[in-house]
Amino acid sequence: MKKTQTTGEADQFKMQQIENMSMQNKIGYSVDSFSDKKVIGYLEEVKSKIVLNELTKRLIYIKYGKLNILNGLKSIIAEICDCLIIGNNQAAITLTNHLFENALKQVLIRWDSNGKRFNETQRIDETLRDEVKEYDGKCLSAVIEKCNRKGLLTEIEAKKLIELKNNYRNSFSHASYSKLFKNASAVLYSANISNPVEITEETANISTVPFLYLAAQKEFAKRNALKYFFEVYTIVNNMDEKLLDLYPETKEALQKYKENNITMKKNKCFKLLSLFLLKFTTMVRSNRNE
Repeated sequence: MKKTQTTGEADQFKMQQIENMSMQNKIGYSVDSFSDKKVIGYLEEVKSKIVLNELTKRLIYIKYGKLNILNGLKSIIAEICDCLIIGNNQAAITLTNHLFENALKQVLIRWDSNGKRFNETQRIDETLRDEVKEYDGKCLSAVIEKCNRKGLLTEIEAKKLIELKNNYRNSFSHASYSKLFKNASAVLYSANISNPVEITEETANISTVPFLYLAAQKEFAKRNALKYFFEVYTIVNNMDEKLLDLYPETKEALQKYKENNITMKKNKCFKLLSLFLLKFTTMVRSNRNE
């Protein structure tokens, strides 16, 4: 059985990887060249980006919440939430792209297997081999269409995902400059050092100027990363609910859990109401006696 790494061993392994990479690629800097002051300053900067508000609470709720069948995707979802909380919006979009495509394929693999479970009579790498082979490498448009035809996506959801694919996934994951800012332009002002008073105005197409594209991409991510993630996560959550039909025992257990929670909440409310009425009655009696 493979030995599980401890946190200390994992950190040591990472440091060894950095040292090996530095030696192989001859990187012109090392950890030793950074002072503790710089490191602490960076960590404080990251910490300052974390704000306790309703949005942060919602992201943390999603980070630690559970999906019913697709819970294997939670590590990706958790990292996206981390990125959004500290404002790493371009990283959040890139990882949401991965969640987007991965989730759809995972759903189809589960659905086509008709809820097949791993068992002792078959090798674990053969249980879902045919379903994985069917969708591995399949283009995203075809996967969206397949999910729609199988009833895993509604018409509205399928159209939304095609829109998201064109606006986010293709432009960010494939660095397609012309797709994201096809008709966008920026006004630039320039002057010559020899004659700084004479200022020239120029309108430039953002998609054909690499440094302008990257600056615009950063701003685009800042404005849209959160919205994009919530849209994808909502659809993933909806598909996860539909997969429960393949696992009736799990569905029944979840239903009982929800019903028990509702009953507990009702009992709690009843106890609080009873306590309030008791205090109120005692107070009224006390006033009458006075």
